[in-house]
Amino acid sequence: MKLYDHSVTVSSKRLNLFLKEIGVTDIERVEVNVREGGNLDQSYQDKSVNGKVPLLELDDGSYLSETVAISRYFDEITPNDLNLFGASTLERAKVEMWNRIVEIDGIQNAFQAFRNLSGIYSDRENCVEAWGEEAKLELSCSCLNSTSNWVSLST
Repeated sequence: MKLYDHSVTVSSKRLNLFLKEIGVTDIERVEVNVREGGNLDQSYQDKSVNGKVPLLELDDGSYLSETVAISRYFDEITPNDLNLFGASTLERAKVEMWNRIVEIDGIQNAFQAFRNLSGIYSDRENCVEAWGEEAKLELSCSCLNSTSNWVSLST
């Protein structure tokens, strides 16, 4: 197997944290510098369904994209009793629920705010400051409210 990632991206950091937690350390890695457009190269695009990192190349020549999909794959093939995706039906559902909340309300809004306000990818996308401000506002409202509501319901 071969893992294509860019160690500074949130998605790659999430995956690498998961892999380290379950003890996966001996995987071949290829650094794809997305800031320099390494993921826009046609050879990479031919491998990746969404052109993003991380991307896992399996021994049979097929590929898996997306952090959670790759994490679930490794969780299934790596003997461990950590139950990071939950041990029961309800636990797995709650892990999925919080994962989606964090991704949609948190990470997605934070990244859109960063991209549009910093203009880091202005060489390949139209950065709109107003979108960045709106994403920043959404991040402060929805994600924090979701977490606060959960904490108040749990205690």
